[in-house]
Amino acid sequence: MEWSDLQVFLAAVRAGSYTAAGRQLNVNRTTVGRRVDALEAALGTPLFEETPRGPAPTLAGQRLLAAAAAMEREVVSMLGDLEVPERMASPIRIAGSGGIASEFLPELLQFRQAHPDCPIELLGELDPLDAVTHRRADLALALVRAPPLRLAGVQLAVLSQAPYARADMTPDAPMLGWGHEFDAVLPGGHWAANPAGELAEQAGLTTFNSWLQLKQAVLAGFGSAVLWCFAAEAEPTLRRLASPDPRHDSPLWLLHRAKAPPGRGLQKLIAFLQRALTARLNPRGTPS
Repeated sequence: MEWSDLQVFLAAVRAGSYTAAGRQLNVNRTTVGRRVDALEAALGTPLFEETPRGPAPTLAGQRLLAAAAAMEREVVSMLGDLEVPERMASPIRIAGSGGIASEFLPELLQFRQAHPDCPIELLGELDPLDAVTHRRADLALALVRAPPLRLAGVQLAVLSQAPYARADMTPDAPMLGWGHEFDAVLPGGHWAANPAGELAEQAGLTTFNSWLQLKQAVLAGFGSAVLWCFAAEAEPTLRRLASPDPRHDSPLWLLHRAKAPPGRGLQKLIAFLQRALTARLNPRGTPS
């Protein structure tokens, strides 16, 4: 058994497919498959099995995964002690509920400045739970009451919502809503604070299909909408129209796939965002 084969196995589990792992390792999928086959032959047992969500490690694969991750940590620590420069990693793919990850660009910039060897890619996914589950994303910034068991992570804060409009607008500013695409992907729950889909269409509202679109529309003077308070309160041109409704509060989570140990870059990003976003969203030590 060679360490390089274990590295390929780790990449295959984290990426979710031989093709994606090959892109990360700069080899073709055939090479990834051949190296995994060599590991299975050496151990005399299958390491992957098919599941409704795609290939997943068998029990033997999970045990090997834990050992390989521990070996990787030791190798990384050793290379750090020897001051060996780290090679540029594959981008860490980030998705946020309704596109809310765009609110955290200042923190992501700080991370990139501190860790130039860890590139990031901000995705346009609306549902980060689905994106991480199906391996389109590595990290979710998810507004969800409780994460599914297939994902693991940490709760950062509890976010509140309230109606806002531009300060120079009259009290009867028209309401804005969520579009059909948004409503299909993220129906009900805390997103129901704004009319969505058929309801918004029947009311003749102007609608939007991402958080950033909606906030920018309120800033531009299209009308009023319920916005996340932490973001709206930072905009000097906006005026809050009513107190937050606790029914629309939601925890914000940092989540990754539970059965795939985060790589070195993702570990760095999770630790950084946990510190930075907790400080920003809980400035007084209480949920925002």
